[in-house]
Amino acid sequence: MEIITNNTIMVYDSEHDEIVNSASESVATPGFVLSNRDGHAVNSYVELLTKVASLSYHNPRFQLLFRGQTTDYKMGASVNTSNLYPSILRQFVPRKNERRNALDREFELLTNAEQLLVEHIRRRDLIENQIVRWAILQHYEVCKTPLLDVTASLQSALTFAIGGHDEGWLYVLAFPQLTGGVSVSIESKTQVINLCQICPPEALRPHFQQGLLVSDYPEIRSREQSHGQQGMRGNNFSARLLTKFKLQNCQAWSSEGFIPTPDELLFPNAIDPWYELTQMVREKLHA
Repeated sequence: MEIITNNTIMVYDSEHDEIVNSASESVATPGFVLSNRDGHAVNSYVELLTKVASLSYHNPRFQLLFRGQTTDYKMGASVNTSNLYPSILRQFVPRKNERRNALDREFELLTNAEQLLVEHIRRRDLIENQIVRWAILQHYEVCKTPLLDVTASLQSALTFAIGGHDEGWLYVLAFPQLTGGVSVSIESKTQVINLCQICPPEALRPHFQQGLLVSDYPEIRSREQSHGQQGMRGNNFSARLLTKFKLQNCQAWSSEGFIPTPDELLFPNAIDPWYELTQMVREKLHA
């Protein structure tokens, strides 16, 4: 049997070429501290595959999930922490009262969008399950939700990260191992939603993107529930950051075998029966 020891978390940080123990001196600890640092630079597709494999092997108790972005957005001009908030909490207004009003408006818009969605798509899973409604609204870009898009597919994450550019960012987030369509962890106060298991097959976009969504647990359903007792750091999924890769020289990666997923597969609007329906909801919502 395995001897019980302190948990060891291995990461890549900006100061070391190889994977390192996060408990070692001078190594950035996972989460907010690591997100404040520069990303760990990778210059080739094969190098990235090798390092992701190393992260997976050395952190077996975690499910690694990926998020790709073209830019490493920050929480603010004076705060260097990476901004990995769900979309509904992502924008910051300097004055507290203005921020409260803005959040109240966003949550009211979300409630209205849910009502319109079930009016246009009379599906039992939409009527009964708020998470499914949020997932559809999020993936079809109808409105902002308390969910953050991630994926277990490195291919999909890299497609969003590079986007035809020569540089990009890949975030590797650590979650408890998944247990089903909705994996809830009381310990980490998170949940992971597997869209391929909870979204109807007629909704093609979530399936084609191999999408997952993450959120706090319990779900944030109002402005009053956001940010907990942690101020502006609450609900920021940088708290689950295992490694932040800075992708460089990406236009040369095709010579190593990386081919981005075409837009018509990530966004199969022409053949997606739910695309037109969700856009009708979007138009009515913002009219």
